[in-house]
Amino acid sequence: MKKNGFTLVELLVAIAIFAILSALGWQTFDHIVKIKERNATHEENLAQLQEAYQQIQRDSLQIAAVVAGNTEKPQAALVLQNQNLSFSKSGVIDPLQQKKAPTERIEYQYNAQDKKLYRLKYTYIHSARDQQPVSSVLLSRVDQLQINVLNPTALDHWPDMIDPNDQLALRRLPRGLSIKFSIDDVEYEWIFDLLNTDFIATP
Repeated sequence: MKKNGFTLVELLVAIAIFAILSALGWQTFDHIVKIKERNATHEENLAQLQEAYQQIQRDSLQIAAVVAGNTEKPQAALVLQNQNLSFSKSGVIDPLQQKKAPTERIEYQYNAQDKKLYRLKYTYIHSARDQQPVSSVLLSRVDQLQINVLNPTALDHWPDMIDPNDQLALRRLPRGLSIKFSIDDVEYEWIFDLLNTDFIATP
C-alpha cells in the first residue's frame, strides 16, 4: 500500500515560500512602524511650533515701551544683542490679587549646545537681574536661529548706542520682529508686526 506524504523537495519548497512570505510581511510591518513613528514626530513638531508661535505672538502684541532696570543701569524697552532678545511686556493678569506689577520682563535666550530656545520671565522689570526667572522651552531641536528686528530693514541688534539718560530713545521700539530657525533640516521664518503695540515709533 502506497503511503501519502511530502517529499523532501516539497518540504524545501514550502519552507522557501514561507520564508519569502515572512520576509515580505516583516518588511511591510517595519514600513508601517516607521511611517507611524514619522507621523508621531511630525505631530509633535507641529504641536511645538503652534504653541511657540502663539506664545511669541502674544508676547509681541504686549511689548510695552517701558524702560527696565534702574536709574544707574537702565535697559531699553527692547534689547537685541548677541541673538538674545529681551523686552518689557504689559498685560499681566492678577486674578488672585497678589499685587503683581502690571509689567514684566521677557527674554528669549538661544542655547546652541542643547539646541533650545528658552523663554525667561522676570516678574519685576526694575530688578530683573537680581531675581530668579521662570524658565520654559519655546522650541527644541533648533539647529540654527536668527533673530532680527525690522525697522524697516533687518537689524541684528537694537538699539544703537544711545544716551542712557535719553528716556525717549530708551523707549523706542522697532516696527517688527523676525525669527528664522531650522528644525530637522526644515527652515522656518516668523514675522511679527509691532505697530499695534504700545510703542514710540522711530522716525
